[in-house]
Amino acid sequence: MANATLERLPMTMGYFRLIHRCFAGNRGAALLDGTGVSERDLANAAAEISLFQQVRQIENVTALHGPGWAFSQPELWNPSAHGAIATAMVSAPTIGDAVDVLRRYAHVRAPFFHIALKPRGQIVRLEYELTAALDEPQWRPMIEIAFVAVRALVQASLGRAPNEMQFSFAAPKPDYDAKVRAGLSPHVQYGARLNMVELPKAWMDIPSTGADSALHRHALGELQTALARLDDPMDLRAQVERLLQTMPDGRLGAEDVARALGVSRRTLARRLMEAGTQFRDLLDDEMKARAAKLLAAKTFSRDAIAERLGYRDPTSFSRACRRWFG
Repeated sequence: MANATLERLPMTMGYFRLIHRCFAGNRGAALLDGTGVSERDLANAAAEISLFQQVRQIENVTALHGPGWAFSQPELWNPSAHGAIATAMVSAPTIGDAVDVLRRYAHVRAPFFHIALKPRGQIVRLEYELTAALDEPQWRPMIEIAFVAVRALVQASLGRAPNEMQFSFAAPKPDYDAKVRAGLSPHVQYGARLNMVELPKAWMDIPSTGADSALHRHALGELQTALARLDDPMDLRAQVERLLQTMPDGRLGAEDVARALGVSRRTLARRLMEAGTQFRDLLDDEMKARAAKLLAAKTFSRDAIAERLGYRDPTSFSRACRRWFG
C-alpha cells in the first residue's frame, strides 16, 4: 500500500505533454480520447493531471503505435524531461547521493511506484514496487520509460554510458526485446519477481560529473515543497473531482478511485473528511451535473440516461432526479 507521501500525489503533466507532442502526429484527438485533457490544458503550464488520466493516454498510445513505443525514441527521456528530480540527481555530490534522490523522490514524478534501495553484495538494487492497481499493459510502458529515464540520469551523473546496469521486468519477454536491449543494456531479464534495476556498488562513491552543492540544495527544496503539498487534504479532493469528471459512462466507486490514486479506501475517506466532504457527495455532484446536461440535450431517453450514469434501474435514477431537481 502506498505510504503517506504517495497517497495524494497527482501525475505530472510534463510526461503527458511530452508523449502527446512526440506520438500524436495527426492523431492528436485519438491520443486525448477519454483522458479529459484538452489542447488548452496541454498549453497550460500550471495544469495537472491524475494517474488515471496518464494511464488513459498510455493506453491510447499503445493502441496507435503498438507495444514497445517507449523505446522508439529513447532520447525523449533524457534528464531535461524529469524536472527537479533530474536536477537534484545530476547535481548530487556522488552517484550514491543521486541514487538516494531517486529513492526518496521518484514518486513525485511517477506516483504508481515506490523505490526501495537494497544493497546486495557488490551491487545496489533498486526495487520498483507498484503502488497502484494497474494491469500489465498499463504499467509496462511506464516502467519501460522509468528504466530508460534512470539509465539516462545515471549516465549524466557518471559521465559515460552505464553499460554495467542490469534491468529486470516482472513481465514476460516481449516481441520487441531487441528494442529493449538497444535502449537499456544487454543485461535485461524478464519474468522477475519485481521490476528492478541493479548498479555496481563501486559506483556509489564516484563523484557526480555535475556536482553542484547550491543547485542540489535548490532542487531538493523544490522536491520537498512538492511533498509538503501531500499534507493538504484539499489536494486529494481536487484529484478525486478530476477523476470523476473524466470517468467514462457508468460510475467509479470509492474503491476504484482509491486504487487510481494509489491510496487505501480508508485513507481516501479520512482525507476527504478532513477536506469537509465525502466521496458519495462528490460522486453525487458529478452525477447531477451529467444528468442535467443529458436531460437538457434531449438526445437520450431517461432509461438510456440512467444506464449511461450507471444506475441499476430507471426508478433509482428517477428518485435521484427528484432529489436533485425537484
